[in-house]
Amino acid sequence: MRKIFFITTLLLSLSSSMAQTSIKDILKTIPQEILPYVNDDQRKEINEFVGQKDTIEIKNALNGTTRIHTSGDNFAQFDLNETTKLQIKLLPVNDSTKIICIAKTVMRPISDSSISFFSTDWAPIHSNFNLPIDNSAETLLSMFTQRPDTMTTARYNELIKCIEPVIISANISNNDYTITFSLDVPFVQKSEIDKYKAITRQKTFKWDGRSFKIC
Repeated sequence: MRKIFFITTLLLSLSSSMAQTSIKDILKTIPQEILPYVNDDQRKEINEFVGQKDTIEIKNALNGTTRIHTSGDNFAQFDLNETTKLQIKLLPVNDSTKIICIAKTVMRPISDSSISFFSTDWAPIHSNFNLPIDNSAETLLSMFTQRPDTMTTARYNELIKCIEPVIISANISNNDYTITFSLDVPFVQKSEIDKYKAITRQKTFKWDGRSFKIC
């Protein structure tokens, strides 16, 4: 109950600020530390074409290619380079207020995501909104694995012990207000991957205006 009260109070406090309402507005003011490799001229190029094209390609400050994919007025994905992507989603709190959810994923050598939240003027929001991003390794293993009926308990426990470290990746939907988490198994030979796939389970969480609830 105390956690729900804290989240509600936090969201109500955001209503007093002017809310930017579209992904284009958000991208105009995104801080450099969140969107690296992109200078002011490249930002202008992005802002010029967001809303006109679904996919934009620019040369970034490292002479590489950054791709920007947009969907509607509340989602953007930046493929910063070959190994890193940044997903940005506007989440509605009420008719006039939204918050920003960002999932940054490093895809090599294994997909590993971090989730953060901001107000629309880029003030950090220190809450996980019930997402499993601060959970212990033991809790994550319990949440994202399940023993198949055809597998013995001993074999299941043997596989679980080999999942080290425990890493989850996240994917924000461009169509709705859901985030899907997957347990990624590091340092496993290709011949062993199917064995671990048999025990891992994805989990999807949906935003309800105050927090995320598991689907």
